[in-house]
Amino acid sequence: MHISIKKSLALVLPLTLLGLSCSKKDPVSDTGNTTLKAEVLANISTNVCTSSYEDMYAKTQELQAAVTTLNTTTTDANLAAARTKWKAIRTTWEQTEAWLFGPVESNNIDPRIDTWPVDFNALEAILNGNSTLNEAYVDGLDDALKGFHPIEYILWGQNGTKTAAQFKPREKEFLAALTQNLVKLSKEVKDVWTDGYKDQLAKAGTGSTEFATQQAAYIQIADAMAGIAGEVGDAKIKEPFDAQNPSLEESPFAKNSITDFTNNIQGILAIYQGRFAVDGKGIEDVVRANNLSLDAEIKSKHAAAIAALQAIDKPFGEAIVSEQSKVQNAMTKIGELATVIDEKLKPFLIQYTK
Repeated sequence: MHISIKKSLALVLPLTLLGLSCSKKDPVSDTGNTTLKAEVLANISTNVCTSSYEDMYAKTQELQAAVTTLNTTTTDANLAAARTKWKAIRTTWEQTEAWLFGPVESNNIDPRIDTWPVDFNALEAILNGNSTLNEAYVDGLDDALKGFHPIEYILWGQNGTKTAAQFKPREKEFLAALTQNLVKLSKEVKDVWTDGYKDQLAKAGTGSTEFATQQAAYIQIADAMAGIAGEVGDAKIKEPFDAQNPSLEESPFAKNSITDFTNNIQGILAIYQGRFAVDGKGIEDVVRANNLSLDAEIKSKHAAAIAALQAIDKPFGEAIVSEQSKVQNAMTKIGELATVIDEKLKPFLIQYTK
């Protein structure tokens, strides 16, 4: 979560947009598709959302084990292993931001594990202080001083060149406490999904107290998809780019920002197609049953956004200065993806699931 931006954007569309995605050649019909709409929500709930949080929890435990090994035997090899585990969690987490609703939002998990940018001066003040560095202490810190990015700072250092020999005792203590807190919070969101929230989404319109209608569930999903595209283009990329200030980027110490952005956008296609670890029914199936041209447009805009991000050759903090045309193109293509989701997919779903 960016300190100045709430990720769950409430995207409100005028009623005049409701027919934009459905041509006369592709009339929306609910006849015979009631089962499909329910299957899509059930698959997204179980095999996308719940599966992703189970994966993230498993990976946070792997990071915790790697940190324990690093703190016990502080070698460059063990440091590299811990960094690899951190990046693995980020891959999952950044994809899940395309379905950032439910417990991860209502239980305030997102800002507690992914607030950025990080004030490394404030982190240094903690490291140079005398507070007991345990999980309870970390849990009480401001959001910007816990979660992924303080862990990133300790593992890589301010310039990304930290070696194992440079680790200090209090850095190890803080790293262990930060990681333990991350494990706890990832377990919390995983448990809430597995213990009942997945049924809230799967049973939308048929007994769910969270989603009175299927339409409400589909709107929530579309809003989340458009929301992360908007955040990547309008905040994660645009703000550091406009300010020409690399310190505003999301993952500067690990130089992982472009990978973060790419995984955010990949998450959009994952939930659209209904696949995370396994493939299943997704919104794609609903769209393709009624409007093949819209399906093709969504996939084309998504592919263009990914290609534009992959065309950036340098770390993001350098690219905003030396590859400005490529960065600008990425913002443009991501914006086009956000627009087609917001102005075509969402109205289609509103009409189709009414």
